[in-house]
Amino acid sequence: MSLTRAAALAATLLLMTGKVSLAGAEWRWGGDARLGYLADWSEQRNGERDSNDNFRMRLRLRAATPADQAWQINTGLAGSFASDQDSLDFYLRRYRPGRTGVNAGDATVDTFNLRYRHLESGTTLRIGRFATSFTLPIVPGKSLIRNDASNFNIGWTDGVYLQTPLNEGWRLHLVGQLNSRRGTGNTARAPLDFAKTRARTSLFAAIEASQPWGPVTTRMLSLVWIPEALATVGLDQPDRNDYLGVSAKLAASWSVGDARLVAAGEWAHAFNTPSREAQRLPGSGSVGGNAWQASLNLYDWQPGHSLGAVLGHAQAGWLVSNDYRENDDLVELRYRWQARPDTVVELRYRWRREIERLIAADQRRKNQDAYLRVTYRF
Repeated sequence: MSLTRAAALAATLLLMTGKVSLAGAEWRWGGDARLGYLADWSEQRNGERDSNDNFRMRLRLRAATPADQAWQINTGLAGSFASDQDSLDFYLRRYRPGRTGVNAGDATVDTFNLRYRHLESGTTLRIGRFATSFTLPIVPGKSLIRNDASNFNIGWTDGVYLQTPLNEGWRLHLVGQLNSRRGTGNTARAPLDFAKTRARTSLFAAIEASQPWGPVTTRMLSLVWIPEALATVGLDQPDRNDYLGVSAKLAASWSVGDARLVAAGEWAHAFNTPSREAQRLPGSGSVGGNAWQASLNLYDWQPGHSLGAVLGHAQAGWLVSNDYRENDDLVELRYRWQARPDTVVELRYRWRREIERLIAADQRRKNQDAYLRVTYRF
């Protein structure tokens, strides 16, 4: 373990005690615990069917200096566990073992950053390790771009995050990310590759409305740029291209009696996409780079009870969503019960199917899954 990693771990463990002070300020601590039962049923590309079920848990512990000061230090540990896991593993590194998440039984330092906030303007700057999430304001809480740690997963961004107000009710988000040659702390699906030196840094930029516009509550335009990371003709070939994508989010809300109806959608497009051969699809040329999701939600139809549905579609060239696999259609229904201010109970059913059949596959893969989970924040 390097000296830097050892120092980060030692500082994090020390701060978790909640008894350390800096310049006379006592550290605050908190976190969340999530426990759930998951079941899934799959029909594989060769026609075989299988099923699985297990219990899952995610535990996150946080420590921070007071938030009302200009300077703040944030740190945290996280672990993801399952009843059928094979082992336990703690590590400190810049990449996750999988392109879309960690393995069951993994634990790591997922937060370690210095934050500066200008007390008058509200501009904030984070340097270090942090999590980003730009989801639609819907019950299923999904995004086509940058949702580092959803469900029972652990995710993070290493780099710099600037958030600052703009004129006329807009704010700017800029994330400069540092990537390992072996991957990242958030989602990067194949054939994205970080072996090239220029791919070790990537950029996310977004402008977001900070004020509602009539019933419209969310307006956001985003861009992701990963230079020389796209293996256009496959990971085993040397050709690399920049991966550049954009997304647009929109949501509106209306009162319906004591309830609230929310309609929301997102569209995304990748300008450079891999070849059909690289994605194991028949035909010639490049795969499509479009993705979209549309959602309808009813909040508080009974106090604390909400329902949401979402339809999603991601072509084989959209590679940066944590919530949507490439070459996949999705339908999801979710129920949420805010049982207490610190406790949420959720029930989900999800159906997914590949859009196009892969070369040499007998059929398109199909998946169904469901879970019941409880999240407690402390």
